[in-house]
Amino acid sequence: MSLARGPLIGWLLALVAGLGLPGLAGAETRVIDVHAEVREGTVFLDADLEMHLDAEVIDALRNSIALNFVVEAELVAPREWLWDRRLLGGERALRLEYHALSRTWMVTDLTARETHTFSRLAGAVESLSRIRAWRLGASEALAGESRILGKLRVRLDVNKLPLPLRVPALVREDWDLGSDWFLWALSEARR
Repeated sequence: MSLARGPLIGWLLALVAGLGLPGLAGAETRVIDVHAEVREGTVFLDADLEMHLDAEVIDALRNSIALNFVVEAELVAPREWLWDRRLLGGERALRLEYHALSRTWMVTDLTARETHTFSRLAGAVESLSRIRAWRLGASEALAGESRILGKLRVRLDVNKLPLPLRVPALVREDWDLGSDWFLWALSEARR
């Protein structure tokens, strides 16, 4: 009986190691700060993120696999009995990629159609981590609301990855590049 249990335990350990356990990997994305303000009748959003890429993710980037991120933001009016009422919101698509021929890292804001090139990965990740002057919409949508709550998160767009990487990106901790929702209250002074 102990002979049969040995291969089974070894197989289970290999399976668990292949999936990755939380806390063993270094990939992480957090929203550090968000600032929304009204300028000239438009709501603009600035956000600071903290991103750490695991060695396996960096290796995939160096092998010409682009990472597509989606930043989601909402301004909502909280309700006691029903779901929050969405006042403004939007998504911003960002791409991080490496060009081996020129040895450069590129960050592309697919929403604004802007591309920035960097000689080092650290510079590209830092640029990806700073979102500035994101236009959410007209400030008229906020009129008459006494309390406004802001929500922002970042997620890796797994559907844009090559097919063989989609399953690992869903189950492995080193590919977990999404953040939790970051909540903040929009003050009256900034409206």
